[in-house]
Amino acid sequence: MLRSRANEITELVRALASRRKARVDAARARLTIIGSPAVECLVEALEDDNNTVRSRAMPLLALIQDPRGREPLVAMLLDRSPRLREIAARSLARFPSAETIAALNRTLDKERREDVRVAAVESLVDLYAAGQETAIRRVVDLLMDASEAPRLRCAAFALLPILRPSERRGILTRLLRDPAVEVRDRAARVVARGEPRAQPSPASMRKLVENLQSDDYVAWNAAVRRLGSCGRSAVDPLIAGMRGHAHDPEYCIRAGLALKALGPRRSRSLTQALDEVVEPLPLQVLVDVVGSIGEKSLIYHLKALLERLAARPRAVDESDGFDPMRRVRSKAHLELAAIGSRVAIRDLRGLIADREGRLELEAVAAVARIGRREELVPLLGAYVREDRFTKERIADAVRTILRRERIRRNNPMFRGLSRAQRLAFEAILTRGSPSAGRRRAASRAG
Repeated sequence: MLRSRANEITELVRALASRRKARVDAARARLTIIGSPAVECLVEALEDDNNTVRSRAMPLLALIQDPRGREPLVAMLLDRSPRLREIAARSLARFPSAETIAALNRTLDKERREDVRVAAVESLVDLYAAGQETAIRRVVDLLMDASEAPRLRCAAFALLPILRPSERRGILTRLLRDPAVEVRDRAARVVARGEPRAQPSPASMRKLVENLQSDDYVAWNAAVRRLGSCGRSAVDPLIAGMRGHAHDPEYCIRAGLALKALGPRRSRSLTQALDEVVEPLPLQVLVDVVGSIGEKSLIYHLKALLERLAARPRAVDESDGFDPMRRVRSKAHLELAAIGSRVAIRDLRGLIADREGRLELEAVAAVARIGRREELVPLLGAYVREDRFTKERIADAVRTILRRERIRRNNPMFRGLSRAQRLAFEAILTRGSPSAGRRRAASRAG
């Protein structure tokens, strides 16, 4: 079964080279749902001679947001192709970290192509919106620097809607006197437009939801910000939009950004969506939204979602051993584990023990947080059949549980292990020992 999954991922990555939009869209949706197991193959695709494949692989790494995707995207900032460097800069917006900010700042300092620099500015704005406070510094400096290209400075205007009103007014007052005509005119338009109305008309709401599929960063980003300020009335249109674009990962992620901006008080209307949405990709985004908002009553409702998924009939496309809802379930477990809840531990244990498909990294992270002795044997079984990267995460989880539960290696519970599980257990303990760490350090030094 695991081999068939590997074959499927390879075929899906090859499909990214297709000239048929429907085939490419289907491959993108499937790879996004598969998630972390597809990352290695997508990273390898960045070495492909076909720039089309490379350009389509990078946004998928951004959508999956596996940490293994960040460094290859940073490396792509140095590619020969300006178009690929631009896509890499935009894709890094989904990897909030100090390393990402440093890489994008280097691009602003060294890159000569304006399109690439604009992409870096817009990604830094998105990173600031995602909570990376240091991402704002270079953008503000650039916005106020009269020696910079007007187009680049105008791109930095995307920062203004997410600043405090007093900060926004102060910056606009200075920009209205800027020596660059383009910048002055842009500032004047922003001032004339004023603060957005509290509630758009139904027609305006529909237009905003449609704009989420735009290829124009300014258009879709403005729609995300506006929808995020509309309150509860935006929820149903956004959910309907996601379901109508259930095979479009980028659209669903953008809709999710707007939903995250609702805040805890307005988020309770998401409960109905968790009960009704059946499409894997929109559900995956909804679970991310629930976790980001952090409302405990909403997070506990993920247990009902897990029960619904467990009771559903087996889907047609699970015939190859791949459950399209596996990553949804794993993400839901991670959000429950983040608040210390074991209310769905039986389902999590079932995911770990399931031999029909790969173990998602989110499920491993969840069991590392809340796992007890009952989860150790299933974890050892998963260790035997998983790839090297996942084995390392499982090993970390096993060692974490052993320390937390104060379980020794000679505990009677391990007497019934199979030979493969016993070897896995010994490998995990040996690799995690202090002496093993010193040997690895000496080997690297040598």
